[in-house]
Amino acid sequence: MARGAFFNVPLHGHVNATLPVVRELVDRGEDITYYLTDAFRPQVERAGARFHRYESTLEREIGFLPARMPGESRHVLSQLLEAVRAERPDYLVYDPMCLWARMIGQLLRIPAITFRPTMAINPQAGPFAAFLKSRVSAFPGVFEQAAKELGELTREYGLPPTDLMGMLGQVEPLNLVCVPRSFQPGGDTFDESFVFVGPSIRPRGDAGDFPFAHLAEGPTLYISLGTIFNNWPEFYRMCFTAFGGTRWRVVLATGHAVNPAELGPIPDNFLVRPSVPQLEVLERTDVFLTHGGANSLMEALSYGVPVVVIPQMAEQPLNAHRVVELGLGLALDKDTVTVEQLQQAVARVSSEPEFRTKVRAMQQDVRGSGGYHRAAEAILEFRARQG
Repeated sequence: MARGAFFNVPLHGHVNATLPVVRELVDRGEDITYYLTDAFRPQVERAGARFHRYESTLEREIGFLPARMPGESRHVLSQLLEAVRAERPDYLVYDPMCLWARMIGQLLRIPAITFRPTMAINPQAGPFAAFLKSRVSAFPGVFEQAAKELGELTREYGLPPTDLMGMLGQVEPLNLVCVPRSFQPGGDTFDESFVFVGPSIRPRGDAGDFPFAHLAEGPTLYISLGTIFNNWPEFYRMCFTAFGGTRWRVVLATGHAVNPAELGPIPDNFLVRPSVPQLEVLERTDVFLTHGGANSLMEALSYGVPVVVIPQMAEQPLNAHRVVELGLGLALDKDTVTVEQLQQAVARVSSEPEFRTKVRAMQQDVRGSGGYHRAAEAILEFRARQG
């Protein structure tokens, strides 16, 4: 039995994909410690890992996440460096946003693995370079300040200099990527250190009292904008106008920030809840109207569901671009979306056979990538090579 350590940022979209891998490693005899904030303790302990808490500055606000990492790293390093030194894991697994975890690995000379919940980023490649350039222009001054903080931090700990682009594109001897290679732009250009395991999905068994009978009376449209940027009552009212009183049986997950009283009358063919058992709903869904977060998108593709993507933040525009490029669905602009566009996009995706055909082909790639089983095997193979 070896000791492994997982490190992550306190965001569901980054954490969720790791938990099935942790459970699989524990079931195979590994001793895993997961370093996270208190809000994630129940999920970590259900996965069988030992929980070790840290306090994060990200719980107060997020902003543009990469630019927050130098300050966050200074805050977290002071809490965890000596604890990890005392634990002395045989290997560590970290989300690339965890600059501080990378630094711990360098300082303590612990073999490290990156775990990417979304596509691998090559900062020099076409779509990634354009996206990063747009982020720099959207957050003037933020990158300069972050670069200054990052330089100070690496000098303080005696580590080689790096920058935000280097952080995003960091490569370790093993890099796990939670998309199939066929979804990754330029997937055939990545070497054997990149293992494209596809979505890491394990049945959660948390359907509760969800009324699935609601979905039996017609085709199902599922609408969700994820767990962070979902406080958008105007959009939900647009969905009421677009799909209320139609043949669609609509499931709308609003998140917990929305006051239901703001939404007004709910059409009879809508089921509106703060959250729903997403895997079980997707299993019965015909079209998914989504923000395009990596986890949600991969879960939809694993169930063969075509999508309409309205990206909100971070890497979601890149995911939306890839969806359109591969013919897996359509994308709309959140700043200009209209009721008519919603109706037309959902109608096209549901009625044009080519979308369903391409999604089913991607579904086979997703299922053939191995998911959390393959990720755990790759980690164990990596650990065996170290020692």
